[in-house]
Amino acid sequence: MHKNIFEMRYFTLLVVILLAACKSSQTDLPLLQECPGDGDCEVEVFKESRLILKEDNTGIIEVTLEQDKDFQVVFIKYKDSTNKNYSEEVYLQIPLRFKEIHSENHSLKNQKVVFGKLCDCPDKGFEKINSGVLKLINLNDYISLHLEIKSNKSQVVQTIDLDI
Repeated sequence: MHKNIFEMRYFTLLVVILLAACKSSQTDLPLLQECPGDGDCEVEVFKESRLILKEDNTGIIEVTLEQDKDFQVVFIKYKDSTNKNYSEEVYLQIPLRFKEIHSENHSLKNQKVVFGKLCDCPDKGFEKINSGVLKLINLNDYISLHLEIKSNKSQVVQTIDLDI
């Protein structure tokens, strides 16, 4: 009987520790205020990283990250909940240290905003975004991000509001 109680207490303690660990790791993730469409969104921030875009005559063929102490990359992925073969990705390179950034249309190039559509469709692929609005405000405890993008491709993700 004692052995069962000990095992039960040990198991309960283990579950509590695991739940606390999961909860604390989730609070470090950026908070996307609303995922567009009827999909699932995930957000990641890669500190001390910059975007490397591999291009050919058709456009961007590969997006990778490289270590750079002056930048960070925000990655947002939208997954369609009804069509598992459809997703969209947004990459945004911003300085690691700043107070406020307001970019519109062609000045978005300064922040390297990239949109990618991954699907079995004619307009799949990645492109640099040159039309839209980006507002970033560094509030010391977190960064408030508002991004509106207009792609040359049909898209679900058009407006992103999140706290990093």
